[in-house]
Amino acid sequence: MIRGMVPQVSIREEVKFKEAHVPWRREMVVEVFKSFAKDGQLSKHELKAAFDKLGSRWSTFRAWRALSYADANQDGLISNDHEFKALVNYALECGYEL
Repeated sequence: MIRGMVPQVSIREEVKFKEAHVPWRREMVVEVFKSFAKDGQLSKHELKAAFDKLGSRWSTFRAWRALSYADANQDGLISNDHEFKALVNYALECGYEL
């Protein structure tokens, strides 16, 4: 180092933001599913789109599992209040976050 020279020190502030892990609330999940329901029913295709919206990495699998979990009358649709409530419960158990 040459005499009389002051080393330059670069001070760099970094602001780091942590991702907030906020779970979907029941009311929000209900609204997502309702927005994809045609004629008050949800098909496998509509369930896939809804699980995409919820942030599922495997929405096709989730749609299939949701039908096997919630489709009580096995008509291939979420088609009544009992099935819809079971579907919402299933989605909440999956733990999706905003």
